[in-house]
Amino acid sequence: MIHCRVRLLSLLLACLCGLTATGQSQPETDAIAWIGDDPVLASEIDLLVHRRGLAATDLKANPTLRSALANVLVRRHLALASLRDQSGKAGAAIIDDAIQAWQQQVLASGKTLEEFAAQQQSDVAALQAEVAWLSLWNDYLRVRLNDANLQRFFETRSSLYDGTQADVSQIFLSDPAQLEALEKIADRIRGDEISFADAAAEHSQAGSADAGGRIGWIGADGDLPAVVAEAALMAESETLLPVVRSGLGLHLVYVHEKRNGDRSFADLTDHRRLRRDAADFLFEHLVDRGQTLHDVRWQEGQSERPLGR
Repeated sequence: MIHCRVRLLSLLLACLCGLTATGQSQPETDAIAWIGDDPVLASEIDLLVHRRGLAATDLKANPTLRSALANVLVRRHLALASLRDQSGKAGAAIIDDAIQAWQQQVLASGKTLEEFAAQQQSDVAALQAEVAWLSLWNDYLRVRLNDANLQRFFETRSSLYDGTQADVSQIFLSDPAQLEALEKIADRIRGDEISFADAAAEHSQAGSADAGGRIGWIGADGDLPAVVAEAALMAESETLLPVVRSGLGLHLVYVHEKRNGDRSFADLTDHRRLRRDAADFLFEHLVDRGQTLHDVRWQEGQSERPLGR
């Protein structure tokens, strides 16, 4: 009986101490950044490390990893801020209900919120921020990703799903800092100062350099990074694309020819990729809107990163 009362008291204290949609009050030093007045907590990085199966030693071994994870979280908070702006009181109620349900589930397992958070290598505030994000994001996807909207999304970029193929060549540079140099190469190609094949043989770091950068026919699923394949498949034949940045580096792509596919939305038997791409599109839109409406401030000493993908 005493044990049950202690657990109940813990739940009541958690609710009275503000474990709601607005979050706990955190010291300034606990924040890595702010979206308006809302903090992005350092403990959220610890939780993200745990969620991705990493360890604290991975952060020490790779100094840029912490900065990259911070960027992921700031973008998530921007998207959440945008969702809160859109949903108003209804969104706040969704978050409050989700956090209360999470608290009850944890306490019913026989652990305090703090004990459960410690098992996740984080703290209660970080877990609460995660619950807030997932509750509002999943509700948003439930409403937006219906069949009618998925079909509209398919039709705006059908070449990515209908079996379209493109015959491409590329010049690849692994160092993102070489963007200006690669753009100058592109200008020389456009000005007929050098052929694409000769430029690829001279500058490309890809295995296709010896073949003048020629890769051949590609589809939506292949060896090229998705962002590169998508840009090529949505371009016209005989087009030199703007430089595309991927997780591997920089890509200058020339589309020689295209074969248009004929698969329709009704022909799709598996919508998982389409749903994932549509969700990514919605997320990017929310991040962009969040950046427009909210200031991002980084804690002094934190590495500010561009808020790209």
